[in-house]
Amino acid sequence: MITLPRFLHVRHSPRAFCELDRWYFDPRYTQGRCPICGWTPDGVPAYPAWMIAARRIDWELFGLLLVADILIILGLVVAHAAGLLH
Repeated sequence: MITLPRFLHVRHSPRAFCELDRWYFDPRYTQGRCPICGWTPDGVPAYPAWMIAARRIDWELFGLLLVADILIILGLVVAHAAGLLH
């Protein structure tokens, strides 16, 4: 019989229940707040503001714009080296 080590067993965090909305939710995935009304249960760790802001940024779009900027700069460097820009 093959068994998994103890550290591989999934531990479920306690779910919170919002009495106003009658909704169960896992505070780990909602920044510690009820996703419907914003209620914060007792004993849930508060997330820092920078972490909440970082989750709202669309990082794929940011990376795409960064690549476009790099390509424009490289194009200007090549154009200057080729003598197209004076």
